[in-house]
Amino acid sequence: MPHLPWAQATFDKAQFGAVLATDAGADSLLLACVALGVLAVALVVVLIVRAIRERRDLERLQWGAERFARGKLDRRISTSGSEGVARVAEAMNHMAYQLDERFQAVVRQRNELEAVLSSMVEGVIAVDAQERVMTMNRAASRLLGVEPASAIDRSIQAVVRSPALHRLVSEALGAAGPVEGEVSVRRSESPAEARDAERILLVTATVLHGAAEGRIGALLVLNDVTQLRRLETVRRDFVANVSHEMRTPITAVKGAVETLLDESEHNPEDVQRLLEIIRRHADRMFAILEDLLTLAKLDQQEGRAALDVEPGAVLSLINSAVEACQMLADSRQTKIRTECEPELRVSMNRQLLEQALVNLIENAIKYSPPGSDVHVLGARVDGDVTISVVDRGEGIEPQHLTRIFERFYRVDKGRSRQVGSTGLGLSIVRHICQAHGGRVEVQSAPGRGSTFQMILPALGQATQTGAHQPVARP
Repeated sequence: MPHLPWAQATFDKAQFGAVLATDAGADSLLLACVALGVLAVALVVVLIVRAIRERRDLERLQWGAERFARGKLDRRISTSGSEGVARVAEAMNHMAYQLDERFQAVVRQRNELEAVLSSMVEGVIAVDAQERVMTMNRAASRLLGVEPASAIDRSIQAVVRSPALHRLVSEALGAAGPVEGEVSVRRSESPAEARDAERILLVTATVLHGAAEGRIGALLVLNDVTQLRRLETVRRDFVANVSHEMRTPITAVKGAVETLLDESEHNPEDVQRLLEIIRRHADRMFAILEDLLTLAKLDQQEGRAALDVEPGAVLSLINSAVEACQMLADSRQTKIRTECEPELRVSMNRQLLEQALVNLIENAIKYSPPGSDVHVLGARVDGDVTISVVDRGEGIEPQHLTRIFERFYRVDKGRSRQVGSTGLGLSIVRHICQAHGGRVEVQSAPGRGSTFQMILPALGQATQTGAHQPVARP
């Protein structure tokens, strides 16, 4: 076939068009693949970013939950992030808010309860079902002489050695209602402090009920009735002592009067003897009544307006008291020696304070051997004025020293009546000293005499130069 130029040109154009068509399809396919790759990468990136964010959100939630678990509820979790995470964060924040409110309410209630328990005069002890101490307020620790911190989680038997209290706790844990009783506890094992260390407690024990656990323990309420019981004992002793003291002179007077009435004729000497008996016992009854009236006035004065006092010199007071006792001292050949600085002064009711000092000097004369010396000393000691009466008598046994200022208490009852004691003199001294804002003390030992001291507030605070100290016991 002959070569046709126009046919060759037509073929080339067609071939070129086919090639162009093929290249366009490849480009489209390439573009599509690139687009798909970009989308895939973007999707992966989005998934990775979302995973990172979710992990951060979860870590934030975990951090917040750990803080809440430790009780740190003051900070809140951020609610940014996905909707699900935000809802969880909001729920946790709301939970933290409610927990914070409840914790604060519990703390307030606990503080209020602790304030109430600390302010109570009554002791309060809570024990669990195994009789271990759960709580104890200050009053209970003071009454029992134990530290609250050392008593918690310990058995009540180990904390307080009182079988009566242990029985009350056991009864309360098994009883349907309150159990009440008196127990005696000691806060010291020292015999010298036994009287002050012993406490009589009125204990009311009741069961503690839990919300759903039934009986969880017992609550003990302790009331100190030591002073009340002592006052009851003093009252009973006082009534008995007054009856006994008055019965003896009344019986003697009655017997003497009956003797005078029964006999029609009397020997003048017998009449004189019987009248002397009547006079002596009448004087004794009069002295008892006078002392009782003095004590009644002093008791009425307590809690009322202060005594009518004025500044007075201690030396003048001592001289007046010694002068009042001089006749008794002469009758027993007793020498009263005095020593006092003229500058010592106190606020005093002169009549009452002189009566107290006279009582001490008379006792020193009566209970000292005839011919011995009695020393009356005035001195300034530690800012107070101390008036001491020192004798060389038989002394007092230690077991009597804490009770000799009680009414009608006598160390030697037979001898006290022989010397004309009413048993009220030292009680009057104590009341007079207390009315002056002071106190009375005694130091004594058998065979070494006694020293009674009236300790009174001094006027002014300057130390008196050259003040004599009380004479030491030999």
